[in-house]
Amino acid sequence: MVQALNRKYILYFVLGTAIALFLIVAFIHPGHPSLQFQDKVPSLFKEKKKAPWLIATMSAAWSQQRRNVIRATWQHTYRSSGHFHTVFVIAKAKDHDLWEPLIRQENATWGDLVLLDHIEENRDIANTIKPIEFYKHLVHKHEAEGGEPWKFVSKIDDDSYLDATTFYNEFLLPRLTCNDTIIARYLSWAAMTGDKVDYPCPGGQFYTMSWDIVETLARLHTENPIQGLMEDGMLGKLLYEGKHPWELVRLNDSRAFDINEDTFHGQGMPPERPDLGPVEAMTMAVNPHKMKKDESYLKIAALFDEHGFKNKNG
Repeated sequence: MVQALNRKYILYFVLGTAIALFLIVAFIHPGHPSLQFQDKVPSLFKEKKKAPWLIATMSAAWSQQRRNVIRATWQHTYRSSGHFHTVFVIAKAKDHDLWEPLIRQENATWGDLVLLDHIEENRDIANTIKPIEFYKHLVHKHEAEGGEPWKFVSKIDDDSYLDATTFYNEFLLPRLTCNDTIIARYLSWAAMTGDKVDYPCPGGQFYTMSWDIVETLARLHTENPIQGLMEDGMLGKLLYEGKHPWELVRLNDSRAFDINEDTFHGQGMPPERPDLGPVEAMTMAVNPHKMKKDESYLKIAALFDEHGFKNKNG
């Protein structure tokens, strides 16, 4: 009887020691395990009530302040609509161990970071393959988890503002049953490259794809892993060379345009094309872009409320 009890206590001791060692390795030893934030947030595909639209903001791992600005502006202003879910997509910082505690704490607070830890965070990666690596991740998660995918997935830069309610009502709501669709600014492959062959490319600052296009792009890049080509040109090239038909719904220059921070002082939004009047630009805007300074971003955000641009009537 005594020997049996001793064996029982020894077993408990061994198990307790093993658990303690695991916790020490997992949570105290720096840099381990690798961050897999996408597995620490609620399932992307098994939610009982899911918004039809996923908006993924591309963000540098160390750009926490800009992420907080975005969370506090358009994400907060339009979230009550229930139309969209948001994530920030980051890659693995070069000084991973230095940034990991901050990023981990941020995700513990907000639960909205997706880490692509197989690619390094740098400007070249951000401008070329980072978005499509996210689409591959998204498709892989859907295949693993099942459930209903989103109707639409948007990619947006972190220097872009989005009037999410106006965009949803005007561009997505009428197309919830559409496939093979991208909503974006139009870019010409020939104009960008000087090539004699021409085809449309979606402007990279902000574009929205039906789910089947997300799957198609993930497959095409797996089959043809283009490297070093700017994101918007690469997407157009993949669809063109893959002979995949698709419709481009254009966001014209009155809806999506670049801000000139040197001339912008919060009293309207001068578009990149001077032939467009400022009144048209202000009243129609859904996606002002290129606010590199946080102050500029906040000034733009102050021109909008939950109904869109505040002074639509001039």
